[in-house]
Amino acid sequence: MPFIHVCHPKSQWEEKELQKVSEEIHKSLITHFNIPAEDYFQLFSPYALGQFYYHSNYLLEHEAKRTARMILVSITCAPGRTAKQKTSLYQAIADAFNEHLNIPIENIFIILNETHRENWSFGQGKAQMISIKEEKEK
Repeated sequence: MPFIHVCHPKSQWEEKELQKVSEEIHKSLITHFNIPAEDYFQLFSPYALGQFYYHSNYLLEHEAKRTARMILVSITCAPGRTAKQKTSLYQAIADAFNEHLNIPIENIFIILNETHRENWSFGQGKAQMISIKEEKEK
């Protein structure tokens, strides 16, 4: 049930590259968070250069620096994953972006927001995740 919001600099990547970003995030979520393949909801928002303010090397190792091609991946999901699952997910996304899209790992910023299942509606005015959770508990 993750919802993904990706903010990226406008005109830095072609549509096929952004599709690859989407695919790699989804594959990583399937592998590390064990989500169903159909659980696929992502929004991409381009931003103009100069609209994302950040420190060039805060908490980076080995004097690494971020560039103007920063990409933000915000993942909203239900709680319940371990710290190991989360860190494995972050690393998998960073490695995939670097390998397939040549995005330096310093430029990949990931935020995980956990929200309880009753805070989700996938349409029709229903809280589907509550029903699914109740079925699993039976």
